[in-house]
Amino acid sequence: MSDRGRALSAHNLSFTYRGADSPALNTVSLEVQAGELAYLMGRTGAGKSTLCLCLNGIIPKLQPGEFAGEVRVGGERISGRQVYDIARSVGALFQTFEAQLLASDVEREVAFGLESAGLPREEMRRRVSEALELVGLSDLRGRDPATLSGGQKQRLALAAVLAPEPDVLVLDEPTTDLDPIARMELRRVVDELSARGVTLLIADHETPDALAGDALIALSEGVKRYEGPPGELLRDPARCAGLGILPLQVAELGARLGVELPLTDDGAERPQAGSLRHGGVGGSRAAEALQAAGWRLDAGECEVLARELPEPGEPLIELEDVGFTYAESREVALRDVSLTIREGEFVVLLGENGSGKSTLAKHLNGLLSPTSGMVRIGGRDTRRAPVQELAAQVGYLFQNPDHQIFSSTVREEVAFGPRNLGASEHEVEARVAEALAATELSGWEERDPFVLTKGERQRVALASVLACRPRVIVFDEPTTGLDGLQQRAMMDLLVRLNREGTTVVVITHCTWAAAEYAHRALVLDEGRLVADRSVREVFGDAKLLARTGQVPPDVARISQAMGGVTLLSVDEMERCLRRG
Repeated sequence: MSDRGRALSAHNLSFTYRGADSPALNTVSLEVQAGELAYLMGRTGAGKSTLCLCLNGIIPKLQPGEFAGEVRVGGERISGRQVYDIARSVGALFQTFEAQLLASDVEREVAFGLESAGLPREEMRRRVSEALELVGLSDLRGRDPATLSGGQKQRLALAAVLAPEPDVLVLDEPTTDLDPIARMELRRVVDELSARGVTLLIADHETPDALAGDALIALSEGVKRYEGPPGELLRDPARCAGLGILPLQVAELGARLGVELPLTDDGAERPQAGSLRHGGVGGSRAAEALQAAGWRLDAGECEVLARELPEPGEPLIELEDVGFTYAESREVALRDVSLTIREGEFVVLLGENGSGKSTLAKHLNGLLSPTSGMVRIGGRDTRRAPVQELAAQVGYLFQNPDHQIFSSTVREEVAFGPRNLGASEHEVEARVAEALAATELSGWEERDPFVLTKGERQRVALASVLACRPRVIVFDEPTTGLDGLQQRAMMDLLVRLNREGTTVVVITHCTWAAAEYAHRALVLDEGRLVADRSVREVFGDAKLLARTGQVPPDVARISQAMGGVTLLSVDEMERCLRRG
């Protein structure tokens, strides 16, 4: 095939950041054919974002460092072109998508690049309308991007990238802030763009999404370790785990049982366009394959599992008819929410982007005060309790750890909270040592938090909260931006803290993590609490899930298809399956 048929190609790309000891990329070559959809995967720090920045010219033109190799788009070298010129043919959505938002109005944001290119007004209007419609934001024209949810901001940044109608799109983790329905909508956008002949390279940690690709490229420590059909790699859970890719539940279950299970419900290694939008990866076809191999669910063991819930303790946080309206936008974010969170619970908040999850979470430690109703923490009305008292009882971790990290060393960052609460220096040192040990950061005291990976920065932020010894930890999206191994490590850490007595409340769009780790689920829809049940009950309620935009994990779909019961993890499936 000619170079022109290779819409995007790289040859022997290497790049070492200024001051780094080792290269972020090491002689990486790849080819993506015109109109193909390719996924780029690997653990955090593998070089994925660096590769994406090389493909649109930001490296080496705007990023200092040592660069070697060649990138071609449509058969032409990009080395002699300016970044703004390359952007017309290679659209890029950055991992830090909020940095791409510049305007104070949604339409102006999408039009910004078109104005810079000097397009006629009518053509700009057409492209802005089409881009907003494609990403599902047409009803938000005129809104200030600062008032949007994280997922809406991410889709807006994507619309701005789509408006110039580039031939190639490079998307760096485009689903990080999206709820399950929004991720399905992104898949719809990807399907439509592929049908139009746009070439796409998507760096992602969402393993099920990669099945829909034409190709999968995996990096490890800056070196390409795999390039080929997605199904070939994703069927091997051990190899995936070694590359920091979260194994598919279907593949992991099949490997444990010695049964090759269909990865998709249409029976193909790569699902048909749009098929993933209707649920998980494998469900009914996997159930049929298990039954054909002689596997059955043990009803008695399933019943034992359903009863294995810890007994919660005394009430810690109480909400009574809480309503909240943002003054600047007059948006009603919460409507008559009543609930109680008790000692020792592990609670998950579920709901679509904009359903009120983060707003509710910020009421749990007094960051926000209700417009109506009442919030009590430890029996005290949050509108009357001192801020230090609330912070000592409920620690809050933001979705982006950089929003709460500000010190130059890990020690100073972790020490700030207890010192601010009035602890003696001897007590501060003891708490810092205790918190660093709990988060496996002992020995990191003098390191600079800002040179750490996102997963490491999250652990620093968590340590700074733990040093205050709160009774409750509220964590907004603990798995966002982390690779498969880091996601498990973070959730395992939260479970350990919960078993040691800390009450944990987590906001997440990661349904496998919610199902596997939490005890109880609070489901929000348009600011209303529509469900407050055990996680098993929530993921077994198909009507509720459909109404609130949640997709159950694949093992839940398989167990429902096999026996009408809801199992929540591969471990539970293995425990309940019997041969013959």
